[in-house]
Amino acid sequence: MKKIPEITFWKDKELQIKGFQFYILEELITDELNPSDHSPYLPHRLNFYAILIITEGEVNHVVDFKVYNLREGDVMVISKGQIHAFEKDADYKGYLVVFSEAFMQKYMAQASIARINHLYNYFLRQEKINNPDYNQTLFNKLKEELNSNSSSQANIIAALLTVYLLKLNDENTHPEKTVDSKYLEYFNQFKFLVEKNYSKTRDAKVYASDIAISYKHLNEVCKEIVKTTTKSFIDSYVILEAKRMLVSTSLSVKEVAFALGFDEPTNFLKYFKKHTSLTPLEFRNVLA
Repeated sequence: MKKIPEITFWKDKELQIKGFQFYILEELITDELNPSDHSPYLPHRLNFYAILIITEGEVNHVVDFKVYNLREGDVMVISKGQIHAFEKDADYKGYLVVFSEAFMQKYMAQASIARINHLYNYFLRQEKINNPDYNQTLFNKLKEELNSNSSSQANIIAALLTVYLLKLNDENTHPEKTVDSKYLEYFNQFKFLVEKNYSKTRDAKVYASDIAISYKHLNEVCKEIVKTTTKSFIDSYVILEAKRMLVSTSLSVKEVAFALGFDEPTNFLKYFKKHTSLTPLEFRNVLA
């Protein structure tokens, strides 16, 4: 299996706005424009944020090994670090908006970023959103602004994205379910630490101590926010990272085991099979 690198903005393309790109899908996914370092039809990891919008037709899009059926008017937001793949030979049109974390931090207000990050928090919910009116407005405004020579172009683009994403977040928030802001703050701290230290420890009590709350309290937080226990959340994240490594790199199963922090490959094999019913090699071969 060839290594599929993390996908960055095209290195050989001069950007109109640093950290931001806007693509018409039927122009992006062609033999002429296909990137040389990976296939868009095979799983690849993003190191930026993406908004995939379908304007015509239908397509099955894979995000972190789940298949989402997208139709006209549907939107899928894809977070930094997630793995996705386009469907080959599907008959559809749309566009892809991508932006980096640096672009977000430079041009968007911190209060808005907090809400936008909630939309991109795939552990809370990842689902398609249907709102063709918002999509068409964004498309028209982006095209208009990108064709202008405004000295404030980057700021205006960021403002357009901010309004669009905040509206999507409101669309994706169920009003009958109000989440305690302190619980959400604790969960985000916990999630950040798991993403940073999952290869060092899978001990829920360590994470609770790191954010200065009891293990029982952290368990309550996870049950409230993601409907699962702290341990289950950690296991789910480790398994997701294992799947990502197995699909997006050519590391051996032994190397993946050590990269994930397992002392023995056999322990990783048992752990992976317990949570997926497949061995790591079986999973890799299914996706190969």
